[in-house]
Amino acid sequence: MDHATKEKINRAYTWNEKLQQDLEQGNITEAEWFKRNKDYFTSHYLSSDNPRGQSGHSGDEERYYYSHSTLLSVIDRSGTLLDVGCANGYLMESMDRWFRGTGYDVAFYGLDISEGMLDLAKQRLPQWSDRFFLGNGLDYRPEVKYDMVMTKELSYVPPHRQKEFFENMYHHMLKDGGRLILGPQAEERGSHAIEEQILSFGYTPSGYVEKANSSGDMQVVKRIYWFDKNG
Repeated sequence: MDHATKEKINRAYTWNEKLQQDLEQGNITEAEWFKRNKDYFTSHYLSSDNPRGQSGHSGDEERYYYSHSTLLSVIDRSGTLLDVGCANGYLMESMDRWFRGTGYDVAFYGLDISEGMLDLAKQRLPQWSDRFFLGNGLDYRPEVKYDMVMTKELSYVPPHRQKEFFENMYHHMLKDGGRLILGPQAEERGSHAIEEQILSFGYTPSGYVEKANSSGDMQVVKRIYWFDKNG
């Protein structure tokens, strides 16, 4: 990982930590937490001059594929898929391209809290303009549930609301028999903090896959967990 990328990650971590402290200390409301979070990341993403950066990824196309292609081994069916936190739609667009020739027919949809990001997504992908929805994953209720729902991480909402976020996706966005996908997200190789968090919610992952982090740091892996919903 280059120095500039590390600096961006550290700044984002420090900023998010301060935002959470402000919420816990009563300096801001939860509504303000979401607004500040949305404004910060919308500004950060839109400042990039390429679609990967506009979706939150700092690497080139090769690293982008390496980081996200493990999703191909987790999506094992045709059907509809909702990307919660879709940003500019680049992951949806990429996966649509990667799935060609696999035998699976997947229709991608996106949900995001940022009007600015969704405007960009619709400009980039006008053929999918009716597949992008504005809403907060914490309480969004789609008209029709999806065969698969995926989100990169639970930190789109404050820590004390993350169980609700998970359960809203699992119970209210996902069809019976569907699959909820969490990741890819970086973790230390010996840590299973994400799995332990979900277990504390009362849910057990159906499985997970991991691969070495693209930075070359052998102590860090990218993991994807999935949860199959039995009807």
